[in-house]
Amino acid sequence: MAGVVGTDVAGALAGGGVAAQERILAERSAEVADEMANGFTRRHPEFAAKSGFARWQLAAVAVAVAGVVAGVVVAPLVVLALLTAVATAYSLLHAVVALAGLRRGRRTGTEPEAEAGAAPDDPPVPDARLPFYTVLVPAYREAEVIGGLVRHLAGLDYPPDRLEVLVLVERHDPDTLRAVLAADPPDFLRVVRLPPGPPQTKPRSVNLGLMLARGDLLVIFDAEDRPDPAQLRRVAARFAAGDEQLACVQARLLFHNAAVNRLTTQFAMEYALRFGLSLPGMVRLRLPIPLGGTSNHFRTATLRALGGWDAWNVTEDADLGMRCAALGYRTETVESVTWEEAVDTLGPFIRQRTRWFKRFLLTTVVHTRHPLRTLRRFRASGTLVLLGVVAGAPLTALLQPVTTALTVLAVGGRLWSPTGSGLVVPVLVAQAGSIAAQVAIIFAAAGRAGLAAPWRAVFAPLYSVLWWVAAWRAVFQLAFSPFSWEKTPHGAAGGVREPDAAPAGARGRVGTG
Repeated sequence: MAGVVGTDVAGALAGGGVAAQERILAERSAEVADEMANGFTRRHPEFAAKSGFARWQLAAVAVAVAGVVAGVVVAPLVVLALLTAVATAYSLLHAVVALAGLRRGRRTGTEPEAEAGAAPDDPPVPDARLPFYTVLVPAYREAEVIGGLVRHLAGLDYPPDRLEVLVLVERHDPDTLRAVLAADPPDFLRVVRLPPGPPQTKPRSVNLGLMLARGDLLVIFDAEDRPDPAQLRRVAARFAAGDEQLACVQARLLFHNAAVNRLTTQFAMEYALRFGLSLPGMVRLRLPIPLGGTSNHFRTATLRALGGWDAWNVTEDADLGMRCAALGYRTETVESVTWEEAVDTLGPFIRQRTRWFKRFLLTTVVHTRHPLRTLRRFRASGTLVLLGVVAGAPLTALLQPVTTALTVLAVGGRLWSPTGSGLVVPVLVAQAGSIAAQVAIIFAAAGRAGLAAPWRAVFAPLYSVLWWVAAWRAVFQLAFSPFSWEKTPHGAAGGVREPDAAPAGARGRVGTG
């Protein structure tokens, strides 16, 4: 009965006007809250994070941990060689994808892509034929930055009569609500106060936005974002030129505050690699894309067919990107840039990266519960992305402290077993090659993105030490608090710079490090 009621309230919200929607939110608040949190789990239990681990997965983890521990005790050099081989394979996969991104073509993969800031590749859609667009802005404790986004959205290059902005605000967050209203919001902006209930996560919030959305296309922007004013037009043109299997278009994300300190500089370089080379490379190679958490644009009907977001998956983006591929849809990228704010202090950075690693682990758990189905859905190439990219990022970060410790002991001649002593030199060569490849592709990505001092890519291996801490925190949370949400604070870096100070797609120097 709960599933029927949830479906009924979702249909009523989707089919009603604004007045009818507000009435349903007021009169059926508990039903709406339940649908936001649990509707996806009821309808798609196979893809739900709340379903937990399969028994074989728990057994496999136990066997793997026991094997590594036993190997370190009996033959540490052999374990070192095996862990190095895993890390080298991960580095090689990323290098191949990044090289594909360097030579990225249009969605056909045969023609050169326009450089950032150049004219769109797709024929523009005339105003009279532009689709109705819904913009979702989930905002929780964002009073410091939300006003700037509201003013920015008011200046989007899109017909106001074909646009709605839904700012999704928790009822116990009056500061954010006041900040939105104080920013003189345009007529097409509507504040939606969320029915209370667990879990208090971003995917729960945007699930309500999806139920309310009237647009043919839909995009999520975070409160600190400053998207290219022409982004909606460019994405509408991409969807118009694509077929029905095109479910999502991901815009590029860059940081406006790369110059604040060394942490933001490295973070900006990491984003330049991911959104400038890796994701376009995956598109070129026709691989699934683990989405970024913002500036991903969807066909609204397709997103509803996919089930929306899993409210219990603490970061919804990677999961939804892989689910698109699992169900036969594809994602593309567009050069339009959204400017974000990089976390500039260690504590919030570690907490944010913990959540990201936890999402990758949860997404891997979800999509590998039934291995044969995984292979059928993703085929070999998609399975490689799932295991090599989605699972590979947290797993390599988990294993690197062990690898580093064994390497130091091996070089110092202090390991307790000589078994595999002939592997030490090949291990060191492979490790050096992996580090060199990492630095080279980050340098190339930083240069292409217009970041100042791309030579600072040489510090990337030191930056990755922070990942080790986050990865181990992620494993602890996955075991004891898998659905906890650590909110990332915004506005601490002196506010969000407006787009006239960092024009979207600009190839001038961004930041000084």
